Amino acid sequence: MTERLQKRDDKRKLNIENKKEDREAPIREKCEHFHDNLSKEIDEIERDVSRSSSLTKTELIDHFDGLTVRLQKAQKFLSEATLFLPSYDISKATESLSKLQNMLQDKRNELMPKKKFAFKSKKASEGDGKKTKNLSTKDDAHKKSTKNEPCILADCKFVDEDGKNLSMDPSQINQKDVALARLKHCVVKLYGSPSAIHVNELEDCKIFCGPVSGSIFIRECKNCVFILSCQQLRIHTTEFTNFYIHVTSKAIIEDSHDVQFAPYNWNYPGIAEHFKLSGLDKERNNWDDIDDFNWLAVDAHSPNWSLVAPEQRKNWDP
Repeated sequence: MTERLQKRDDKRKLNIENKKEDREAPIREKCEHFHDNLSKEIDEIERDVSRSSSLTKTELIDHFDGLTVRLQKAQKFLSEATLFLPSYDISKATESLSKLQNMLQDKRNELMPKKKFAFKSKKASEGDGKKTKNLSTKDDAHKKSTKNEPCILADCKFVDEDGKNLSMDPSQINQKDVALARLKHCVVKLYGSPSAIHVNELEDCKIFCGPVSGSIFIRECKNCVFILSCQQLRIHTTEFTNFYIHVTSKAIIEDSHDVQFAPYNWNYPGIAEHFKLSGLDKERNNWDDIDDFNWLAVDAHSPNWSLVAPEQRKNWDP
């Protein structure tokens, strides 16, 4: 009798333990998923911070802005995970992100130091309302100037054009920074090898470019087609746009949707020499390896981007 009771009790305890493990299994999987993704993102941000010194001044603006956005996404990822993470894991992750934030800020201060300025005394008659208004205006102006700074600093640029066919040749753009801003219904062809390209606020445009030795930064574009070759491609706040790309590092999208990718297929006389000048490896093209910083899940494809079907890809004439 005692033996039967003991076996029954052992079986009951085993069932309780099994049910407990079944309940805890999804939580363990969530924790593992969180740690894997956060560790990967922290490592990648640290690497990108470390390589900041190799970038030009115009590249640094978008570079640090992009890193800041990525860090904010990681912090949001942690905030959402606090529902199931143990308190110790939350503490360790918070500490890691705090160190990363300090590292990013220190590097930004080192490479982009703020200009020193002095306040001038003002008469007491100036009311608080006027001061607040002035502060707000200056803040808006600062945001606008930061956004437009790459365009202002660029060696070559097309700005505020509508419905035009525009082009530059190698003598104008080789090893120089190029900017395209506020273009509508334009076709732009850049023959040569620029060092970097900054694109801002384009609509219904087609942009063709030879091999770029550094990075291409694209933001706030809509209903466009880009045919580009570069080391790294960064795409921000862009929608309903196709990219035909040759990228030796990878393409990154942020706050973008309905963007499609296909391999670079533009050709023109002299492009082989421009590839040599750029230093890009023609045999290495990660055109379909896209990182979406708004999509941290590793076991599911981001809904924000897709590949252009082979039968739908266009062949572009020089």
